[in-house]
Amino acid sequence: MRFPRLRMAALAVVVAGTALGGCDSGALDVSPSTATGSGVYTLMTVNAKPLPVELRNDATGRLSIISGSLQISGGTFQQSLTLSDAPVLGSVSLRGSSTHGTVTVRGDRVEFHASDGGEWEGVISGNRLDYAVPGNSGPVAFSFQR
Repeated sequence: MRFPRLRMAALAVVVAGTALGGCDSGALDVSPSTATGSGVYTLMTVNAKPLPVELRNDATGRLSIISGSLQISGGTFQQSLTLSDAPVLGSVSLRGSSTHGTVTVRGDRVEFHASDGGEWEGVISGNRLDYAVPGNSGPVAFSFQR
């Protein structure tokens, strides 16, 4: 299945934070960064499945998300994903997908505005950030942990 630019932008947000940090113990963080959503988040699940998650498996091959991250700071975000691409004819390759832009946090709501025009919304609950974007076979839900 092919992902339109918005879906790839949303996927890209996930990969950036993986190299920047891991998740914490899950205790509620009441520091100022919680109020603004600031921090580094690690992608934990896609469609409620732990990573790696297969996004496509068809006649052209398989595409999976193997890791991802999201960094929010100063009204901006950077999301990165690491994808495993396994064409039917050829060898498996890893590739990155990333996106960045501005972010607005209002209470527990987060609005992402990617530099390529993509927009989506999410929810912060404690150290967790969740959002879903349209996919070819229905919504694709991402869950990150700070």
